[in-house]
Amino acid sequence: MRPVDCHCHLEFEKFDSDREEVIERCRNELKFAVTAGTDLESNREALKLEDKNSDIIKSNLGLHPTYEDSFDDVEKVKEQIRANEPIAIGEIGLDHYHIKEGVKRREQEEVFNELLKLAEELSKPVVVHSRDAEQKTVELIERYDIPEVLLHCFNGSSSLARTASQKGMTIGVTTQVLYSKRVQKVVESLELKDIVLETDSPFLYRGSRNEPVNVTESAEKIANIKGVKYEDVVRETTKNAERIFG
Repeated sequence: MRPVDCHCHLEFEKFDSDREEVIERCRNELKFAVTAGTDLESNREALKLEDKNSDIIKSNLGLHPTYEDSFDDVEKVKEQIRANEPIAIGEIGLDHYHIKEGVKRREQEEVFNELLKLAEELSKPVVVHSRDAEQKTVELIERYDIPEVLLHCFNGSSSLARTASQKGMTIGVTTQVLYSKRVQKVVESLELKDIVLETDSPFLYRGSRNEPVNVTESAEKIANIKGVKYEDVVRETTKNAERIFG
């Protein structure tokens, strides 16, 4: 069985020079990769990538919580989601690291609630960003009946990760696990059934550009942390990814 990158941004400009080569490496090494839209235009590009590479790329459509200049587009994004029926709604969520102003945080929360309502209505999984707002994010999600919740790039506490997993949410472990003690502790605290692999490409790779196939390194690191075989990590995390994304 091959691993899955459950969250990347292959539509971003950092892949413009060699996107096809990166995708070909995905074909050679991964089960599939999920590219996540972040606004109207990014969503369109993610859909194009999936359409052109449907054997290996899946796409999510969303509105990123730091894209405050695009909050007024939430109704258009909802229409885009309805029209294209993505496998999941994302990237959506809260971000209190970049967004400090109270008014903007309230707008951010309104947008998040609108997209959670849509996910409940359409019975779609959600892929959720929660930087420095993990507790609030989990509390808001609990108000809705959503089939699958992926807490993308989770950087909250180990205790909150366990609480979220007990509520049926899945924890996204990015390539931060290669160097972040916090993420390593989160992995220590969870069972393999509670996690999936992510890169968040092109970000989070030791200061250089990341790409989806680097989830293989994460799987090796997690195997070391958990004291299990690499194949066990891949099998379980891929099973979890297939449950969420089909």
